[in-house]
This record gives sequence, structure tokens and C-alpha cells, in this order.
Amino acid sequence: MKLAYIGGGSMFVPSVVNGIGEVLRSSPLPFEVELSLYDIRPDKAEPMLRYAELVSRAWGVPLHSALAASRAEALDGADVVLASVWLQDEHERLERLLASLGFRLPLEGPEVGAWALACAPWSLALVQEMRQRCPGALFVTLMNPTDVIAGFVREAGGVCAAGLCVEVDHLRAALAYYFRVPYDSIEMTVAGVNHDGWVLRLTVDGQDGYEVLRERWGEIEADADFHPGNRGLLPILGLTDHLRSSAYHNWPYEVDPGPDDRERWGRWQGKRAMLESALAEALRAGRPIVNPPGVHPERSRVMYPFTGLTLGRLLQSRATPQANILVMQVPNQGAISNFPDEAIVEVNVLAQGRRLLPLPVGELPDWLGGYTRLQAIQRRLFIDYLLDRRLTTLKHALAVLPMFASVQHYNQFAEALHREYST
Repeated sequence: MKLAYIGGGSMFVPSVVNGIGEVLRSSPLPFEVELSLYDIRPDKAEPMLRYAELVSRAWGVPLHSALAASRAEALDGADVVLASVWLQDEHERLERLLASLGFRLPLEGPEVGAWALACAPWSLALVQEMRQRCPGALFVTLMNPTDVIAGFVREAGGVCAAGLCVEVDHLRAALAYYFRVPYDSIEMTVAGVNHDGWVLRLTVDGQDGYEVLRERWGEIEADADFHPGNRGLLPILGLTDHLRSSAYHNWPYEVDPGPDDRERWGRWQGKRAMLESALAEALRAGRPIVNPPGVHPERSRVMYPFTGLTLGRLLQSRATPQANILVMQVPNQGAISNFPDEAIVEVNVLAQGRRLLPLPVGELPDWLGGYTRLQAIQRRLFIDYLLDRRLTTLKHALAVLPMFASVQHYNQFAEALHREYST
């Protein structure tokens, strides 16, 4: 099972390596993983290679890692291709364009389309190279907007593609910390789109998780490591009887800050420095990075550790008969019964062999997820615009959620994006 990691100098690599390593050493059905790291900055990827080799030795797992000299070399014969890159030039280009407008539109709505336009050419070039080097491989994107990119490259590039967002795994990890239970004791059924979905069912050690959450909220909020980014959990639960699928993305809901949030935020600074320090110490001491028991996920010494575990389980399902249920972003195909079939949705997915089968959740109630459904429609139209490059398609996408700016601003926004990215 070969994983081509494009962006192999990312600080996400230790999480992925740990996740793969944990699955390899606990899998009832043995398999091997070949990890090929590629980065335009080989000096950034080289420490990641050394860390992967360290984990393989220390845990005694069949994880075979190499630094690819080119993207083509990384892709050759890959079974899964993971994209985790920051397109600095494209993001700077987009920021210059947005600054020239003299106004900003909401990031979670209209600007999702703008970021997709910025990332689309690079993403399409990658999957076109995949078709030559590793036909049949699964493309997984960690790059936002994950759902739009996955949907676009699937149709324009003719590959199997899925989006993977850190938020659902991170919510499960936060709840596991607050409830003081293992991560796998938290089970959730989610429905929505990237950064905007709902937890329809929640269990904690087999109990009704919503009941437990209401009973223990006072204790949770008083925890010294209660994260201020989780402030919206209870108010939104009080209003809707549901949790969002992300503990951090509340838009379009507005959540008032707590009186001590400024002080609390001050306790969570320096995360990147902590990650870099943990990696340097691991390489110096020759020991894998391991979190202390019961640590808050935001104190983790690897970035988003449970998303790394999800990727490990995805590889396991493709390499062995072991099936796993993961939360990913795939074509709806009736999973959310009142969403368009062609929308890219974030739901529980059965990973089995080469299949990613979205599991049916029924309806997302209109009163709860009506605007989430509109988000799914809007993002589908962003995909359509990337495919047909017609200004009217882009304007129709923006018109789906017209309440966040003036009509004049929406028209200016669409026309500026179209001039910049239509070819």
C-alpha cells in the first residue's frame, strides 16, 4: 500500500506517521505501507523522513519511507495520494485581488469559492499527473475548501477523490477529553458540508451523549483546559438541541465571548513552536512523539492526531478486508435524503477495499440544516463554475446565500473573480 504525500514537509506529517504506525501495530490483518514524501522544499521534508524511519524502528511496524526527488516519483504506483500544501503564490494573488475590491465577504460562504478558484489549477494538474502515474489511486485533499476541490478534481480529472477535514475528528477528540473517555468511545453521526454540519447522533460509551453533555457542561466549562474556541458548543446546543460538526466554526451563528476568554486564549499560544520542539526532541532522543494521557487535543504534540489515525484506517481498509467507518467528503448519492445527489457532503463513510460508500442518515431537518443545504448547493455551483467557467454560473452560486452582502458587492465580487480566473 503506497501513500504519496504531496507536501511532505508539512507539520501534519508526524500526525499521519503516528496514525499509520498505530494502525499497523494494532491491525488484526497485517499489511505494509510505503510512504513517499515529496515537497518542493526537500530540506523541510528530510526531518519528516527521519521521523517516519524512527517510528518504524521504535514501534517495529512495516512502514517503509522515502524522500521522492520529484512529484512524478512520489506518484508512481501510489494507491492513495494525499495533498497537504500551502500554495503561497496563489493565496497572495487572491489576497491582492480581494484587497483591491475594498470590501470583504464572509469567509465561510462566498470566499469558499474564491479559495477554490485559487487552488483549482494546481489540484487539477496533480490529478492529471496521477492518471498517468497511478491510475486508480484515491486522491485525498486536506486543502481547503476540501469538498469543492474533491468534487472538482473528481469530475474534471476523472479520479476517485474525497475531502478530509480535521474538524470532526477534532470535535470527537475534544469531547473525549472533556468526558474523560477514550477517543473511540465517542460515536457520532454527522451530516453537512465542510466546516458546516451537524451531529445528528452522539453516544459516549453507549450512553446518550447529548444527555451527558447537558449534565456535565458546568464541570466541562470550569476545566482549566476548557478551550475558548469551544464556547459555542452549549449555546448552539441550547438553541438547536444539536452540536455543530466543528467545535470552532459557528458561522452564521454568532456566539458571545465569555468574560475570561481573552485570558483563556492567552493560554493557548505557541502551538507551532510546541510542534516543532516535539519533533526536534523526538529526532534527538530517537523516540516517537507520544502525548501524555488525557491531554486536551489542542495540547497535542502532533497536529490533529486523530486525523492521522483516520488516514491510517483508510489505508488499512484499502489494503485488507478490514472495513472502517470514517467521516469524509464524498458525493451525496442519497446519503442525506433531502440534499441534491450530486452535492459533495460530509457524512459517515464506509471504507471497504476501494469503495467509499456514504452511509444513509435520512433527512437533515429543514429547520436545522436548511441553510446547510443551501451551502451544499452553493458549493456544487462553485464546482460547476470551475467546470464551465461561465460568469452566470458563478453569480448563481453567490445568489444562493444573498443575505451576507449587497447585490452590488456580489456582482463586483463575481466579475473580479471571473476576470482573474476564467481561463
